[in-house]
Parts: sequence; C-alpha cells; structure tokens
Amino acid sequence: MRTRLPLSALLALLAVLPLTACGSDNPDRPATSSAATTTDPGTEQFDLYVADQPVPCSGIAPQTCLQVSRTPNGPWELHYTGISGFDYQPGFHYRLRIEQRPWPNPPADAPSFTWHLVKVVSKDPAQ
Repeated sequence: MRTRLPLSALLALLAVLPLTACGSDNPDRPATSSAATTTDPGTEQFDLYVADQPVPCSGIAPQTCLQVSRTPNGPWELHYTGISGFDYQPGFHYRLRIEQRPWPNPPADAPSFTWHLVKVVSKDPAQ
C-alpha cells in the first residue's frame, strides 16, 4: 500500500534538499548581470532580491513566506516554497542568483517550477 505525503510535507522537503551544484556563497564576488539567462530548455537564471524579514501567509495551512522581488525596488511578492540550497537568515537583505527549473509533475496547488540557489550575490544587514 502506497502512502501519499501531504503537499506541505513535500514542499518542506524541497526546501531542505541540498543542491549539489550550488555556486559560491561568497558575497564579495562580483555581481552578475540581473538579466535572465537560459541554460537548458525550460531552465532560466535570474537575480532575486529577498527582504530581511519573512511574513505570515496562508497556503494549505498558515506558514511564513519569504518576500521576494526580481528588481531592487520592485514590489514584494510572497514566495511560498523554499529555495533549494539557500540558508535564509532573518535580518539580512539578499541578492541571489537563482536557477528556475521546470517541475514536470508538481503536486496539486504547487508551482510548475522549482528555485535553486546558484550563488549569494550579496548579503547585507538590515538597517
């Protein structure tokens, strides 16, 4: 008999899975272009800005979400799932290089892609 995991358990698992081909976490490395680039079909890389504090949000159940934006001064959007390979610490503003990969058969109510950390471009303490 097969046991099905609830979506929240699957999403939590994705958030903590290690990324074996993760880039450097050195914030002193030069920033890359913020323009999106494509590597494999359906895969895209882009810079992502992460706010210094998560906020309460509701998905399947109440949880906390990262506040993210694709531009430095753009509006914050809620990110419900984790970023594989990213160790978020509240109190810091981040600029990340992210690889978005297609997720061919996501669970119900999950996005059709996953985010994976390529590198931490910058990590600055909140004022």
